[in-house]
Parts: sequence; C-alpha cells; structure tokens
Amino acid sequence: MLATTASVAALAAAFTFVPWLHAHGLYLRDAVRIDGQWWRIVTAMWVHLGWQHYLSDVAATVGLLLLAGRVARVREMLAVLVICGLIAQVALLRMPAVGWYGGLSGAAHGLALWVALRLLQEAGWSRVIGVVTCVIVLGKVWLEQSWLAAIVFDPSWGFGVVRGAHAAGAMAGLGCWLLGEWWGRRGR
Repeated sequence: MLATTASVAALAAAFTFVPWLHAHGLYLRDAVRIDGQWWRIVTAMWVHLGWQHYLSDVAATVGLLLLAGRVARVREMLAVLVICGLIAQVALLRMPAVGWYGGLSGAAHGLALWVALRLLQEAGWSRVIGVVTCVIVLGKVWLEQSWLAAIVFDPSWGFGVVRGAHAAGAMAGLGCWLLGEWWGRRGR
C-alpha cells in the first residue's frame, strides 16, 4: 500500500512540477477535439495547478486509497481511480464551458463514492464510515449543482473549480460499484 500511495503522489508530482509534462498533460479542450491530442484525457488527472492544489488532491486520494484498503485489493482500487479519472475527462468533452482542466478531484470523487458503497456492505464501524462518506460525497455533488454551472471560479483557489468533473467522477464511481456487484453475482 505504501508503494501504491507513493506512486500516485510521484506521478502527480511529475505532471505538476515538470514543466514539459505539465504543458503536455493538461486537458485542453481544443487540443483534444481539434488537434487530436487524446493523451490529454489520460494525463490530465495527474496535472495540478500548483503545490496547494497538488497537496490537497494527493492527500485526499491517498486517504481514500488507505480507506479502500479495508475492503479492496490494490489493483482494484487503482483501476477504479483511473477509470473514474478517464470518465471524468471524457465527460468534460461534453461540457463546452470547460476549456482546460487538471487534477485528481474528479477521480477522487469517484473513488470516494465507490469506497463508501463498498464499506456499506461491511459490518460495524466500516458501515458507519460508508454511510458518512456517501452522505458527504452525494451532498457535496448536490450542493455544487454542476448541472447549472460546470465550472465556478473560486477566489480561494485562484482558478475555476470544475464541479462537472466532480459529478462525472462520482457517477463513474457508482458505475464501477454497480459493475463490480454485477460481476460478483454473475460468478456465483
């Protein structure tokens, strides 16, 4: 688990603090749609807009990975993180207001909901943590109302927070959980 969390932090650090990776990793709507730079859909989740953004997203993601370790294998939780990140980036293509994007927040929202739903299936404190996490994620997505505005400038961050990525990531996390449930029942 230590190697996994360190790898996530290192990959995000490389795309955030190495100028060439940052410039070529950031999601740029026109670069993807017009110039065919599809790799930006894969790399944008690792790019952050400064050290505070990096620390915030990496700390949340590492915390979620550690929490997920209670109910899942490393490969499974990393797959959910990456799938949620990819789905959030693809969803941005349908949001014309979002010209650029970087960060793990969309993927982290998906991972958070997936972990919460997995914890709901456990007993004791795990179930309580699952309920609280579900309420927090779903409440946050509801309060952000991304369907009204996909991106909202936040003066404390100094950039627009792409709330649409949060909602898309959370929906992807729900989808991953549903798929996992279906796959698990299929094998019985």
